[in-house]
Amino acid sequence: MQFLERLDKGIDAFLKYFTGVLMVLLTVIVCVMVISRYVFRIQLGGVEELPVYFMCVCIWLGGVRVSRNDAHVKIEIIYSLIKNPRGQDALRMLTTLASALVLTYFCRSAWQLVSRTYAAGTISSSIGFPLWIAYSFELIGTVGMTIYTYINTVKYALRVVKGK
Repeated sequence: MQFLERLDKGIDAFLKYFTGVLMVLLTVIVCVMVISRYVFRIQLGGVEELPVYFMCVCIWLGGVRVSRNDAHVKIEIIYSLIKNPRGQDALRMLTTLASALVLTYFCRSAWQLVSRTYAAGTISSSIGFPLWIAYSFELIGTVGMTIYTYINTVKYALRVVKGK
């Protein structure tokens, strides 16, 4: 169990710092693009694609962190209609289970996207970057969100069973 806890903390730390570095790079690239375009009147060619890819990677990997902390957007008014804490946990368990099932299906779709773009050899239009690499972060993010959503479902189920 300690191994899983350390793995969980390690993944979270990696995601935090990796997405942080990507956001810094994204900011630097956008600033350089603006200065080169409007001050020096020079286009940077395919570099304009990078901020889009970096932002997508940050969103998908950030989704893993949000799922880990069970901090996604929720409609709290529904939970406030149920006064019993155990009933609230039961409802949360059902909603996270539904989310986990949808994410499981989406994992399959993300896998198909990655494998099809890899097989087709699809590249980006400007810099010729293999798109399966960019799409892999969608798959990684979806798998991470799915795992943590199932974990959260189990946590709510245990709270329902224990009555806490």
